[in-house]
Amino acid sequence: MIQSPSLQRLILTIALFYCCSTVGASAQTPQQRTAALEGHIELSLPSRPGVHPLAILLPGCLSWHPHHERWRDTLLSRGYAVLHIDSFAARGLVGRATLERRVCSGAELHGDERSGDLMAVLETLRERPNLDLRQAVIFGWSHGGWTALDFLSRVTANLRPANLTSLPDLSGIAFRAAFIFYPYCGPASLDGRDGFPTQTRTLLFHGTRDVITSPRRCRARAKALSQAGALIEYISMQGSHHWFDNHAEAATYDARATANADAAIAAVLETLESEQSIP
Repeated sequence: MIQSPSLQRLILTIALFYCCSTVGASAQTPQQRTAALEGHIELSLPSRPGVHPLAILLPGCLSWHPHHERWRDTLLSRGYAVLHIDSFAARGLVGRATLERRVCSGAELHGDERSGDLMAVLETLRERPNLDLRQAVIFGWSHGGWTALDFLSRVTANLRPANLTSLPDLSGIAFRAAFIFYPYCGPASLDGRDGFPTQTRTLLFHGTRDVITSPRRCRARAKALSQAGALIEYISMQGSHHWFDNHAEAATYDARATANADAAIAAVLETLESEQSIP
């Protein structure tokens, strides 16, 4: 497949990120971290009243794109409240060129920091009467997939992210499912050895032709987690590339793989919804 120059640059910068990511973050209290994110926390609610389970969307290092918008609309129509935290813009990281140079390159903002952002914000949502955080689901793409997997491991093992001085109180929050697209599974990410939730149904989608994140590493991680008791399934997308589900990027979009991923996710959501009776 012929790749555009911009896509080739993206592949190079993200490859460097996965190879050389070592930068740390200064620590704040959960309250300080939440205050720093003010104005960059979007909680969308369904139009119908009631108590809604929470769905969290974690985009990749190029931030929000049309396929994330599609999932937000789909989840709202299913009765979920949808949370998106723009950890990039909160740090002044906006625009594709800036994100490629400073985030995709690994210079700033790693998965553990974004997991810290999410922990801090979730603590503030615990008392919301219109949210059911015992029925939460989480979606992560690429850098966001790294974030989601790290987050689930950290919550399970009580591991503090580098950008927080203490762990937020997340008691009463439970994740029923996780849907992870082509995450980073290499050095500097948590492999789940310290802990991973056994009750969270996890689907991990990865294209066999992904040259940005390693399908081999992620398949091995999913296998190890499964053998340790996690409810995780690795779903290989034959011939698909990184960003295979982004319909706005013609160079990588794979309609068949996207439809297969959608169907697998819908099946899990339907099972959860039948158990929890979404209003």
